[in-house]
Amino acid sequence: MKCKEIKYYLNDYADGHLIDEMREEIKKHLDICHGCKSHYSDLLTIISEARSLPKGTAPSRDLWEGISQRISGRKSPAKIFTIRSEDKYFYESGGKTLFFKNPLKKRGGWYIIGTAMTAVVLGIALGVYFFFQSSSAFWSVEKISGTPVIGSDEITDHGMLQVGEWLETDAKSRARLKVGLIGEVDIQPDSRVKLVETSPEEHRISLERGRINAAIWAPPKIFIVETPSATAIDLGCMYTLEVAEDGSSTLKVTSGWVALQSGNIESLIPADAMCRTKKFYGPGTPYFEDARSEFKAALEKFDFSSAKSEALKTVLNEARAEDALSLWHILLKVQDEEKEQTFLKLSELIKIPADITLEKIMNGNSETMSELWDSLGYGSISLWNNL
Repeated sequence: MKCKEIKYYLNDYADGHLIDEMREEIKKHLDICHGCKSHYSDLLTIISEARSLPKGTAPSRDLWEGISQRISGRKSPAKIFTIRSEDKYFYESGGKTLFFKNPLKKRGGWYIIGTAMTAVVLGIALGVYFFFQSSSAFWSVEKISGTPVIGSDEITDHGMLQVGEWLETDAKSRARLKVGLIGEVDIQPDSRVKLVETSPEEHRISLERGRINAAIWAPPKIFIVETPSATAIDLGCMYTLEVAEDGSSTLKVTSGWVALQSGNIESLIPADAMCRTKKFYGPGTPYFEDARSEFKAALEKFDFSSAKSEALKTVLNEARAEDALSLWHILLKVQDEEKEQTFLKLSELIKIPADITLEKIMNGNSETMSELWDSLGYGSISLWNNL
């Protein structure tokens, strides 16, 4: 990354919101670039000083009472004044004053509207307006570097991606998508992304190839990414998703959860875990990146080859306690003796509640599997099942 891109990401870097690969790249750049290092130092100083400020300063007395008396004593009706200000909306919590930009003037002022009833009505109207702004039929796009394009049109600084349109980056381009008001998606080089749907109920894109970094703070199951081999369903999280030319993909979750689905196959990936997918196979078994190399290689064969039985033996031999996540998913994929072997291995690695018995597991009891998941410490699976 060049200095302009480094500076663009410094806020996220300072907040710890970037994936490890990007953090490492920025760290190396800061070690050798005096200008960016100085910029980052200034940023840290500002953040530190901002955090030291008091969260609020209350007046020594209630000022509204005197103001209210003077307003109520007026004989003339409320007037409308024009005030110069920046393009920001402001609504006083007392419900007495509302500022809003004059939509008829390009460089107009602000109106102050007196009367509580008008303020309430306009406040509701603005609330509705902003709510539906988050689900317009387009997303705003910000160029980070290079020459990203929408269709055949280059993005200079900002642009709009409408439903049905494709956003593409070349080897030197990056762009940032604003997902309404619920998050951001960084589009990395050599990527092709389509906006499929945007509504209050669902925001959906299609990643044909390339890599995205998503940070979403919406309720679960609102943000969805289609790929050629599986669909990623956000459960309130940050993650990286990369799609290769052959349609296979790799998902890495930084925080929260992501579900990968294809047909009847489903994988739940918590923070710090990852999962591979392949065309015609769907999502594989989630695992942690620090798992043993033999474990990961065997898991790849178990998920995406015909040599499943041999691969499963290696998976069970190489499994650690941290690999309980993988074994839980394998229990959903195997039958008979292999299911028994997998459960017994899991019982050796972690403490399983006494009411979760081999018999219940062998019978495929869904409540038992949910309870077993909850015992792994990744959060309650009801977050997913009940939505």
